[in-house]
Amino acid sequence: MTGRRAPGLRPVVAAFGLAIMAVACLGAPRTGLAQTPGAGGDPAGACAAGTGPSVRSTGSTLCFSGEITRASAERAMALMTSDRTITTMVVTSEGGEVTVSVRLARAIRARGLTLVVQRQCVSSCANFLFTGARRKIVSPGSLVVFHGGIAPVAFGGLFGGGEERELLALTEGFFREIGVNGALTYDQPPLAGSRDGADEWTASPAALARYGVRGIVSMWWPGRAAIVAEGRRQGMNLGVFE
Repeated sequence: MTGRRAPGLRPVVAAFGLAIMAVACLGAPRTGLAQTPGAGGDPAGACAAGTGPSVRSTGSTLCFSGEITRASAERAMALMTSDRTITTMVVTSEGGEVTVSVRLARAIRARGLTLVVQRQCVSSCANFLFTGARRKIVSPGSLVVFHGGIAPVAFGGLFGGGEERELLALTEGFFREIGVNGALTYDQPPLAGSRDGADEWTASPAALARYGVRGIVSMWWPGRAAIVAEGRRQGMNLGVFE
């Protein structure tokens, strides 16, 4: 099963939304321009300037762009294993397959990499990579968007036997490990001017804190109106948790 953005599709397993939040030991995350880890480093710029495969390393930065598939996740994990100088992962992704996304998220967390969101981190990228990273940065003009979270029956999920139950057990176990309330990925805030819940959504730093997301070093959060406008520029009609 994939957790990849599918505009207009409302799967039984509800949705993912933009999560960003405060580092417990540092207080509230900085808003505005994102900090970069290390002295004078610009991981996002290094990835944007480079050419080559969608998953590659440049210096101490791992660049990941595109769908999270078994092949792309295994490539990223192989680079993490072979190059111990990597400290940061810059990601631009609309999501991908749930099981491999959880594996990649666990690897990022185990290595303690700083995750830098460049432009967008949607669906499985937001649900697992973003929430699981111990340190995260959201670059200016970038969005973390939740969509497609796996809801238990009590929250309207419809499950038969087999894959759905296995995925629910997998994701619930992951969220227990990282101390995050997984409802962030399937609670649906209303759309402005509508009684309908959003298919895709984001969250303010305060909302993310309520769901238990930790480790945000800095994030771009210019306010609800600007976030919604940026979502429209990227082709998304976002709900917002504040």
